[in-house]
Amino acid sequence: MTKYITKQSIGHFRPGQEITGLEAKQLQALLATGAIEEYQEPEEPKADGTAAQLANLAAEVAELKANELKLIEAKDKAEQENTELKAKVEGLEKSLNASEAALKKATAEAKKAATETK
Repeated sequence: MTKYITKQSIGHFRPGQEITGLEAKQLQALLATGAIEEYQEPEEPKADGTAAQLANLAAEVAELKANELKLIEAKDKAEQENTELKAKVEGLEKSLNASEAALKKATAEAKKAATETK
């Protein structure tokens, strides 16, 4: 049986309500005036692939987050290695400066000893 829905107030029926208890002749007259319309079942959303696209995007986001974590770990490791290398360079520079100072001192002492023996 066909259902009819009101588009405007009709008697005790309010807009959007289903019309019941009227004869076919009355229903046809109301249809002709546009006061009611035939009820249409809501359409199912068409499968346009958006759910699949959403799933693919969610997978890509998860992969990107995993890659981001890997990159952050690699960056932290590189920064730690950089700090260690800077400390080694500073130690080597201090050692070099101490060696240069000792060499200058030894050279000066050798020159002094050479001039004294002459």
